[in-house]
Amino acid sequence: MKTKSILTAEQMRWADQYTVQELLTSGLILMENAGRCVAEHVRQCLPNEGNVLVVAGTGNNGGDGFTAARWLTQWGIQTQIILMGSLSSLQGDAKSHALSAEASGVHIIEIDEHSSINSVHDLHQYLSHANLIVDAIFGTGLTRKVVGRMNKIIALMNYIDAPILSIDLPSGVSSDSGKVMGNAVEATWTLPIAGYKWGHFLSLGKEHCGEIFSPALIGISQHVLKKSQTEKPSACQTSSFLEWNDTYKPCFERNVEDHKNKSGHVWVFGGCCGYTGAPKLAGLGAFAAGTGMVSIACAKEIYIPLACSNMEMMIHEQESAPWQDADAIVAGPGWGKEQIQMLSKIIQTDIPLVLDADALNILAENFLLQKVLMQREGITVLTPHPGEAAGLLQSTSNEIQQDRLESVLELAQYFSCWVVLKGAGTLVASPDNDIWYCPYGSPALATAGSGDVLAGMIASLMARKLPTEKAICISVMLHALSGEVMAKQGSVGWLAGDIPEIIRQLTTYETAKKS
Repeated sequence: MKTKSILTAEQMRWADQYTVQELLTSGLILMENAGRCVAEHVRQCLPNEGNVLVVAGTGNNGGDGFTAARWLTQWGIQTQIILMGSLSSLQGDAKSHALSAEASGVHIIEIDEHSSINSVHDLHQYLSHANLIVDAIFGTGLTRKVVGRMNKIIALMNYIDAPILSIDLPSGVSSDSGKVMGNAVEATWTLPIAGYKWGHFLSLGKEHCGEIFSPALIGISQHVLKKSQTEKPSACQTSSFLEWNDTYKPCFERNVEDHKNKSGHVWVFGGCCGYTGAPKLAGLGAFAAGTGMVSIACAKEIYIPLACSNMEMMIHEQESAPWQDADAIVAGPGWGKEQIQMLSKIIQTDIPLVLDADALNILAENFLLQKVLMQREGITVLTPHPGEAAGLLQSTSNEIQQDRLESVLELAQYFSCWVVLKGAGTLVASPDNDIWYCPYGSPALATAGSGDVLAGMIASLMARKLPTEKAICISVMLHALSGEVMAKQGSVGWLAGDIPEIIRQLTTYETAKKS
């Protein structure tokens, strides 16, 4: 799968230095390219060709801001810069671009310990006349809590009724964790420079970023960005940003001679009194993703109502179900927590397995079963929401949400399996510590049973023999995109049973065009 890297601050610094030192690309040129990209985005976002105010720090993020200001001035857009320091304190490429901006006629207001423009009133005057503010203070360079003048101006920037475009990251947001370091800019838009950072997606970072544009292409290649993850390893082996495109649609196409047995047989273990819908929804998800057959193994007491309500799925009493030849299994939807023995039998096979809902709850309370799972040779996928993840890690939902990246990695490492940590910004982790982030989704998916549909989709694509990475990531993307489709048509009132039809629409592949 072709994906874009998500970087730590250290990895981004390495990629920048490697491009300059080994590939002999001038740092001045990289900054020039970055500033030009920022200026182009400002011009697109600026309402009615108004005034622009760039608030710049003394590092490279500020250098990008100076370059952007020079371009905007050349294009006839009135632009000023508030420099949080003095021109004499600037160094390297940032100083060169600052002097170029000054020479081109950009008005630079210096604010340091010697400046008379240091009061809240003075700062407010400058900010209030801007039609758009460019945040070029910190970027990925922030390492400590925001205090003093920086805290004051960030608070004013948020108070002023003007849209803000942040360069790389909203100032005050940690590049690696997304946490707010005391105070942070509440951006309207954020333009990542060269590549995505974890701060764009984790914790409060996503909320502060506003709309996140595609990364500015400044001359650092995707190859170098990926190489940085090897040269400067973090907790993740690799980390990537998932992007849906039509090249995935052929995965759902069938050949002329395909038949149901060739398209995969998914077995769903689930359902108990009061929870007959969950296994059916998993089955519908499996069908929507293209499996040829779905069988449900359920408790004896719900066999008759479940069998009477399904035409496409085969229903069996769990104790006598002939499931051993399954191509993939989903265990857990609506199952109840009394199924320890059956779950143990399933785990001891090498059939590709998705554990969801009550299977995860059983696992959380049974350490012997956890050890059996750790030794399993077959492919295993856990699909917890934050509450289920908290049970597995003996933690709380709040703690999981505060550091979703660490949580999903800990689950994958502990159980030696694939993990899908559901929620806003779903994360996928492999047993080898690779991470994928899904940017899609909507609160419209916050409805009972939507996770069951996802579990069935993952099992379906595994049953159809797609590589595990593809099966999981494509399912996660499609499921999230279905939520966006629902949101466009009204954010409430949707049912999990609506999702499979949307999935079919999203995966329609027009074979006639191929000929």
